[in-house]
Amino acid sequence: MWRLLRAEVLYDRLRIGLFLFLCLAAFLTIWLGVKWERNRVPMIMLMVLVLSLSAVYGGEKNRVIQKRDRLHVLLPVSLWHIGMVHLLYSFFVLAIIYFLLFVSVIVARPIVSYRLTMPTLAHLFTLTGFVLIVNALTLLHRDLRVTFTKKYLRVLILVFWFVAFFGALLPFYMITNFLGVFGENTPAQNLLIQLLASPVGFMAAGIILSVLSCVIFNKRRSYVGS
Repeated sequence: MWRLLRAEVLYDRLRIGLFLFLCLAAFLTIWLGVKWERNRVPMIMLMVLVLSLSAVYGGEKNRVIQKRDRLHVLLPVSLWHIGMVHLLYSFFVLAIIYFLLFVSVIVARPIVSYRLTMPTLAHLFTLTGFVLIVNALTLLHRDLRVTFTKKYLRVLILVFWFVAFFGALLPFYMITNFLGVFGENTPAQNLLIQLLASPVGFMAAGIILSVLSCVIFNKRRSYVGS
């Protein structure tokens, strides 16, 4: 399993490296350019969520063309381990991004005159839960579109994934008052700020959906088309 994970990461190293560079650049831009302190942490979390998932799934079209799942199931590796590699891949990229976040603070701190407020441990656990949820839903969409043959079911799955993805982004847009459409210091914003520091529900949902994604991967009808 670990050899397969290593092979996947090495194969995609150029794409992952590009998105990691973008992450570091985004972190530094936020630390240096965002003057309102309350916006820095939500914007950091938004960048981590979007760029970590983009780093993992940015090459999804090529992955399907290469039929990597089909190649993997031919290896002497259990389906459970292959399903776990899909989860660990995303977690590996997320861990590197967290490391780059700490590096960005060390780089930016001597440059700015104001205090840099890092996301708390609770924020990072909440964010990890968000990433697990969207990652698991992406994997479920990948596998269920193969399992279900009826077109309307595939469309429903795709719509559900889009709703869930934008639903994960919406809280950060609301907190930062993106384009000035959500107001400032509203009750909804204050509630969302409190929720971002309450990771238990997000982590639980992420873990449950991740396990479900492994189960669905094992129950797929075919691995030929992906």
